[in-house]
Amino acid sequence: MRNNLRRFIIALLAMLAISLCCLPTEGLGQTPTKTLKVMIDPGHGGEDPGSEGSQGVTEKDITLALANRLAQVMEATEIISPELVRTGDYSMSLDQRAGLANHNHGDLLISLHLGTTFTAAPRGFSIYYWSPTAASPAATSPSSTVRPWDQQQEPYWEKSRMLASLMQEELLWSIPWASGGVLAADIYLLARVRMPAVMLELGSLNHPEEAAQLQKPEFQEAVAKAIIQAIIKYRSLDEKGLLLPPTKSQ
Repeated sequence: MRNNLRRFIIALLAMLAISLCCLPTEGLGQTPTKTLKVMIDPGHGGEDPGSEGSQGVTEKDITLALANRLAQVMEATEIISPELVRTGDYSMSLDQRAGLANHNHGDLLISLHLGTTFTAAPRGFSIYYWSPTAASPAATSPSSTVRPWDQQQEPYWEKSRMLASLMQEELLWSIPWASGGVLAADIYLLARVRMPAVMLELGSLNHPEEAAQLQKPEFQEAVAKAIIQAIIKYRSLDEKGLLLPPTKSQ
């Protein structure tokens, strides 16, 4: 009788343990990590090649290669869901790019471009964000409840600035290039997206050293990992409510 009771208790405890293991994590007080959707915009495309290198390499090809590499590394994290705005060599207007990003409800947008230099010194990289102080005088605060198409970024620009700053820090650690800084600018695409957004100008195809590096898969991998690390840090700060507004000098 005693042995039967013991076996019954052991079986009951085993069933209880199994049922606890099968409970969803949110039922145990653990909130599952939210997947972050990042819209990746490879600049130019189609009839618009962008800048061109001495050996026929074009900006549109490098930005698409960088975008694909970035998407691959993002997918491996399992916490970032990438989506390319342009997936091939075809033309897209800036309005089409902004509309697609907004329609697909991205959490962040990263637009990839290359700069141009006319000096022997490498240009390095710069990161841009939209801000009201950089906007044209015509872009004033809306008087109606419907925000104009060219002011969609206004509620997000402070977070965009923080994302750009974090991205600069990570890129400085990962690639041996100087930074032109984090710059506020009235950029057409950024002004029209409803999510934190930055534009990255990474190197110049008309500078031999930078052009050679930009075409290397290992360099593209380093850039991708730096961008992703910045996004992870950004999300952590955002979830903790630690993203601070810009100072008056910004």
